Amino acid sequence: MSQRVPWLWFLCPGIAGYFSANSFPPDYSFHFLLGTLICALVALFASSWNHGRLWVWQLFFAGCAFCLASTHFLTVEGHRKPAPLWLELPPRELILDVEITRLFNQGKVSGANSGLGLVRRAPSVRRDLVGKRLYFRLDPSDSAPAPLRGDVVRAVGVLSPVNEEEGDSFVNHLLARGIHYEFRRGQFLETIKSVGTFGRFCHDANVQFEKYLRAGAEPEDETAAGIGVAMLLGKKAAIPPEQKERFILAGAMHLFAISGLHVAIVAGLLLLLLRLLPGPRWMETALALTLLFLYVQITGGAPSAQRAFIMILFWKASSFAGRRGGAFPALVASAIFVLAVDPQQLWDKGFQLSYAVVASIILFGGPLGERLQATLRPWPFLSEEELSWPRKGIVGMVHKFGGALGISAAATFASTPLAVEAFGVFSPGGILLNVFLVLLAIGVLWLAVFSLPFGALGFDFLHEISWSIIRIMDFLVNFFVGIPGLFFRAETQVPWAPGITVFAYLGICMVLARKLPTLPAFAFLAAPACPFFFIAFGANLSLGN
Repeated sequence: MSQRVPWLWFLCPGIAGYFSANSFPPDYSFHFLLGTLICALVALFASSWNHGRLWVWQLFFAGCAFCLASTHFLTVEGHRKPAPLWLELPPRELILDVEITRLFNQGKVSGANSGLGLVRRAPSVRRDLVGKRLYFRLDPSDSAPAPLRGDVVRAVGVLSPVNEEEGDSFVNHLLARGIHYEFRRGQFLETIKSVGTFGRFCHDANVQFEKYLRAGAEPEDETAAGIGVAMLLGKKAAIPPEQKERFILAGAMHLFAISGLHVAIVAGLLLLLLRLLPGPRWMETALALTLLFLYVQITGGAPSAQRAFIMILFWKASSFAGRRGGAFPALVASAIFVLAVDPQQLWDKGFQLSYAVVASIILFGGPLGERLQATLRPWPFLSEEELSWPRKGIVGMVHKFGGALGISAAATFASTPLAVEAFGVFSPGGILLNVFLVLLAIGVLWLAVFSLPFGALGFDFLHEISWSIIRIMDFLVNFFVGIPGLFFRAETQVPWAPGITVFAYLGICMVLARKLPTLPAFAFLAAPACPFFFIAFGANLSLGN
């Protein structure tokens, strides 16, 4: 990290403000707004004092950010949090108008449509539901078309509060996203407002792309074809449950279902291809971002994909602004933007994993990779010109391996505490496994993208290559999972320990980021000591295989 990151003065107090405001009723937004004005005035006056009082300005600026974030959270999210008395009511059958914000499946397996939505209209007896988030699982209508993301639909079903006592990962995910109601045992009645032409286009393109990706698949190819569809289009239901479980245990599920990594890989391919076209650089970037946005929407607009697009958008904007080494400042700015639009994402494990992993790669993975490249380089005393071409090839492969290993290690260090909490797994073997899987995943995704235009013309010769690579990936996962001691089931002993561990880890990374290239090797153990300490004293492990 070669630049200062002033946005951290806003992000860190803002995160604290969100956590604090989540404990207050919406009426307290005025109190926090008053605190914002007071802190802003004191900070403004302090800015004109001598430098000996700089700490006063810093303190009250942080206080201003804290209070402003609290005000924003209560304004946006306060009315969406139901009062405890409403959650004590028994289940009740209701007719609701719901705007669909996310769909999990289209009823191909269970016959039901499930997803997330916002209540837009409710009966007079439950006007409190308007604006609330809910999870739905309803049968499709006999006459109306299947609902799409963005549709406003009318449905009848049984509304009940989410049972916090179940405590499984999905229930925890719903509660973390501020969803306290579920709408089940019912049916869609009609579409009140359609998503529009663009939404319908994205849905039709998704369906057509899946047909292209599955073209020519024999019965023995269905599993590999399904994984390929999941990787490019985000349809996790295409992955068999037993394979999904192995991928989670191996810490590799992010490779087999669309995530920020997939969006980054597709973005890299688009930029590489568009670079071959004549024209100014800004036009190349604008076209790449437009196509990338279209890809994100075609895949269903999953939160992880949208976050990755926003990260890339801010990174490219930073690059055009002439800020070299601006990856981390752009990451911080994108986090502020995402949280400003949807404050509830702060409690989403996907958000936490995305930003923790990318920050770790930028701050720690780069310097670690460079150190590994220098340490692992064969024939270290020979210059590049003195190497024969076979040795140059070996040096090049070792160089890329060292860089990839550093990135994989950094991602694993940052994600370990959160993965233990969210998925109940600890995957130290994933550090080495992911080095190979990421390389193979790049090949699968690039082949899948190239196969789409060929598929439209009726050619499917690229599919066999892609499915063969997917089988190799599946074999590697099974092989590594079968090695004792590389993968564990894990449980968190203290609920707040994962979050504190990640904050401590990233804090040490930020402090040491500029100095790591010149520090001795043992300095690279300081940040990883945080997740190691968490695993040793904050988690219960058992063999996962």
